[in-house]
Amino acid sequence: MRGMTPSRKPGSLREEHLRKSEKTAATYAGLREWQTELSISRLLRTSIRLQNAFDRCFSQFDVTAQEAAVLLHCAAEGETSPGKLAQAIGRDKARITRLVDRLEAGGFLSRQSHPRERRLSLVRPTPRGRRLAPHLRSRFEEVRGQFFAGVHNTDIDRLESVLAQLQANADRLCPPKFRK
Repeated sequence: MRGMTPSRKPGSLREEHLRKSEKTAATYAGLREWQTELSISRLLRTSIRLQNAFDRCFSQFDVTAQEAAVLLHCAAEGETSPGKLAQAIGRDKARITRLVDRLEAGGFLSRQSHPRERRLSLVRPTPRGRRLAPHLRSRFEEVRGQFFAGVHNTDIDRLESVLAQLQANADRLCPPKFRK
């Protein structure tokens, strides 16, 4: 079998992978449809891995990445409402309420009624939360640097542009008032 490389042997892993890829590609109307399906799958998997990685990185502080984001926003604002937090962080009010509940239970945030509007509450960092905020900010910067290691600024700019368009498309598919 002179001239054959291991990757070209009948039944090799590479050949098997190519057959599966060709079979998968055949189920789609065209190459573009197949590529977009792969891109959506990769985007979702990357999002999950990134969230898990961020949560692991913040576990040393006994908070999740989302809780850290809420605490940092509160520390920067000094005092804010859950509605404004939801807008700033891009989560619904119910999710923000649960995050604030956990941060309050951990002694990082305090909540009180709005002085003029009893139905509204205001959230502010406790002394413990203010002490933790610089460490969280530093950790976010460190993790962000590791995540984008090896990616050129022009690629990051292009990624931001593509993600902004995909987000706009997703918003048209599911307008904000219908999201959970």
